[in-house]
Amino acid sequence: MSARIPKCPKALTLLLGVVMLAACGQSASQNQDPVISEALRPLPEDLRADATVYRYNADSGEREILREGDNHVECEPRSDDGFTWCYPTSTAARRDLRARLVAEGLSSEEVAERITAAEMDGSVAPSPIGSMMYRTYDEGDRIQYLWVVVLPDQVASDLAMPTGSQRDQSLAGQGTPWMMREGTSGAHLMIPINGTEFSNTGSTAPLIDAKTITDPVTQATLPLPDDLKNVATVSTFDASTGQRVVLREGTSTVECRPHDPESGFTRCYHQDGWVSRDMNARLLAEGYSEDDASASVAKAVEDGAIPSTPMGSLGYRLYGEDDRIRLLWVLRVPGATATELGMPTESQRDNALAGRGTPWMMNEGTAGAHLMIPINSTELSNR
Repeated sequence: MSARIPKCPKALTLLLGVVMLAACGQSASQNQDPVISEALRPLPEDLRADATVYRYNADSGEREILREGDNHVECEPRSDDGFTWCYPTSTAARRDLRARLVAEGLSSEEVAERITAAEMDGSVAPSPIGSMMYRTYDEGDRIQYLWVVVLPDQVASDLAMPTGSQRDQSLAGQGTPWMMREGTSGAHLMIPINGTEFSNTGSTAPLIDAKTITDPVTQATLPLPDDLKNVATVSTFDASTGQRVVLREGTSTVECRPHDPESGFTRCYHQDGWVSRDMNARLLAEGYSEDDASASVAKAVEDGAIPSTPMGSLGYRLYGEDDRIRLLWVLRVPGATATELGMPTESQRDNALAGRGTPWMMNEGTAGAHLMIPINSTELSNR
């Protein structure tokens, strides 16, 4: 007598169907076109799924869509020279024009002139200050994982940025950001990304305990790269009187404060960035509430009585324990949005605490909008 096969309930049949569809979807994701997958590699995880992938026709320079996305970044497949690039969609028209001009056989000088003319007549928008590009490279003879912030016509002194090349340190897996081509239309901040699967291989530098450094000037300048340490002003602030006290007069626009035992932070900013902070501290010393002090500072900035935070200025912060990001640089982009600049917004705090964090934007669209840049693999970094 043959065994009777029970019928599956309708609900179970539907459930099995859903599971099979999910498995098929997962398989399709795992078997994604390798050209697409490789094109997306420079992006942080939160931008990959919805990014557009495209290429340019070599003969016509026209854009060809390989995958249509719906977020604010787009990527090109790896080029013959080994680079893979991703960009904000806000700069697409500019890149499309460049591709067409190159396809016409124009020289690099002619291309640059035509793009400048297009920007002048308004047919192409210039790259926004602070817009982000992402790059990977296959071999260890170049920086393998690099993010680039576009800063057209900006100069380092206005933004408290270093200009000393970190190429060699980056090839060893320990590089920090630096500015290139300052004062030109191609000015930009190089951000080598250390400690990830796409980064140059190298060892993490032995940890320095900043708390053992007692000289206030040496301690105050620890967050800075080497080319800024000896030229930065170092000052303290007397909370009881609200007065700034200079410990060392520097020759740059960077100013640092020694370790604050209450917050645990050591900070450096453009000297203009301290004006609002000092005003806030003076008001608190006079008995203002935190809300009233903040409102007064905001009003002073609005009225032009004190300088506002420059767009693209860089701040530096050091912390001495593992429960926060130890070495953090912060790029100020007041009022900007992630869509405009092509930036990610998903927090990298946990990855940064593990020594492999990548930059992310916070407080987009507000006066306090900024890019968090965790610095990995140095002697002051999380590990």
